[in-house]
Amino acid sequence: MASVALDSRGVPADFGPDACTAMKVRRLARRITRVYDEALAPHGLTVGQLSLLAALRRSRGLSVNALAERLDGDSSTLSRLIKPLAAAGLVALTVAPDDRRQRLVVLTDAGFERRGRATAAWRVAQATIGDRLGPGRLAALRFLLDDAHDHLSRKDAA
Repeated sequence: MASVALDSRGVPADFGPDACTAMKVRRLARRITRVYDEALAPHGLTVGQLSLLAALRRSRGLSVNALAERLDGDSSTLSRLIKPLAAAGLVALTVAPDDRRQRLVVLTDAGFERRGRATAAWRVAQATIGDRLGPGRLAALRFLLDDAHDHLSRKDAA
């Protein structure tokens, strides 16, 4: 095993916000999320909530686990997104007809309408990101994000 260079505090020299991939990705995600959330605020939605409504648009209801898989998220995060949407009447939780132990998240008519109205604001956020980055950077970012996701999703990735 190779030795790790330490700084005067005993911290690995390559640790920190400039060296940590996770920190860089999270920082960018927060910045981009802020643009979308500001655009969607007049509709009472966050980009995470809009993504959830969009994922339900063409289904007759999904379990929290199936929804988490579709959004590549985890069920606890989705549960936190679902609660305010359910309270606002944008989604409903129903019992699955084929398994009474399972609950389905269903898009309500109000949720379908809200998602539709918020789509214009989402497009504004998309355009804002595109304008700030420019077409070349945006295309490169999207490629790198998809490529990295694919590589990190492989079972044999070490």
